[in-house]
Amino acid sequence: MKILCIDIGNTSIKKGTSLNNKIIKIDHLNYSKDQLSKIYTFLKKDLDDLDMICICSVVPEIDKFISKKFEKHSDKISFIKKIKLKKFIDPSVNMKQLGTDRLINVLAASKLFSKINNFIIIDSGTATTIDLVINKKYFGGIILPGVKTSYTNLIDLASGIKEIKFQQSKKIIGKDTRGALLAGYNTGYKLLIEAYIQLLQNKYHNKFKVIFTGGYASNTLNKQSKFTYKEDITLLGISYYSSLYL
Repeated sequence: MKILCIDIGNTSIKKGTSLNNKIIKIDHLNYSKDQLSKIYTFLKKDLDDLDMICICSVVPEIDKFISKKFEKHSDKISFIKKIKLKKFIDPSVNMKQLGTDRLINVLAASKLFSKINNFIIIDSGTATTIDLVINKKYFGGIILPGVKTSYTNLIDLASGIKEIKFQQSKKIIGKDTRGALLAGYNTGYKLLIEAYIQLLQNKYHNKFKVIFTGGYASNTLNKQSKFTYKEDITLLGISYYSSLYL
């Protein structure tokens, strides 16, 4: 079965074609909520050549737009329902206040690494989420401003650094404002994430499988990293959901 998996975030949409739970084609769109025609153009490609369209979204306005605009494909379109993922949530967690994308990542990790029970999943996008999974159940997490989101906000507020563009840097200190800023938002951010991972490992006395995903994950990883990077983990989770529940 050929499935279009769509991951709708606050500032970007990622879509991937899944065949037998393998993502064979990935495309990406950055958007703002006043660019609905851009979203329509991006999503309408190849719709007729698909058996199913499965959507994971954290943006209700876009969900309504898609449901209305693609009404003739309504028999193919399914939005992920959190209630079907209840078995992946620890009873202590408030399911109503939990993003669907975070649960889908838990499903994907559990399927990809079936012999492992405990995970820390870091999704680095508009926001950075750090999620704890114990015994294959979502146990809790934190939300931070994404590295680019935080950087952009600082640039907007501080008049002296408006011309400094964000880019990767491995330096731990800077010799000028530009260098200091890039060191802080690269090395500093990486250390923040790594410290939180260590804190969770110490607190829960567990060795966790650590998985990074999201567009800005490369800012906290390098080729020698001891952590795992899965660019398409959310799309894979959507694909697994389709196989299990649709």
